[in-house]
Amino acid sequence: MFTKLFFKTALCLGLILVMQQNCLAQAKTKDELKAEREVLKSEMKSKDAEERKAKLEKLSAPKTSGISSVDGLASNSTEMLTSTKEINVLVPEMYKRTVGESVDGVADVTVKKPTLDELNALGLNISKQIKTVSDASATVATASTDLKSAGMMQAPKGAKSLSYSKDVLALVLPELNLNLKVVNNLISTLKSSGNY
Repeated sequence: MFTKLFFKTALCLGLILVMQQNCLAQAKTKDELKAEREVLKSEMKSKDAEERKAKLEKLSAPKTSGISSVDGLASNSTEMLTSTKEINVLVPEMYKRTVGESVDGVADVTVKKPTLDELNALGLNISKQIKTVSDASATVATASTDLKSAGMMQAPKGAKSLSYSKDVLALVLPELNLNLKVVNNLISTLKSSGNY
């Protein structure tokens, strides 16, 4: 119950933050957008972000436990994990293409700027993934209940599978929220340049 409430609260706060940033981004100057990008770059390179990414890379899908709700949650978690890893590769690339330098500050003017449609599509994909995480977190309580009523042979596998799903949900949500903030900044940056 607590996990469900926690994830819903985190999702709501994330969506409120994104909406607020989206509304405010339209009124930001180029200097303000650049300052915001610097903050986001430091967040992307922070120790927490690096640890999160390392943990995401180490996670691997567990074997099926025979408990349908637990296995379904694990399957959905694996899809979210894969999608988040793909987004983690795309966002720095879009950053480099939009800003003309990598997150590490290496200039690259040979890349083609992304279109506004590409950035909007990426932002929409990330938003959908955040909703998927929220929906999946709502099923954790059901899976936990089913695990408690499982037989002694299924319980250890089910517990491992449920633990995996909880780890995935806890790691992908902050990662997706950070990526969405970056993409919203890139959209505002592209709009402020006027050549999209």
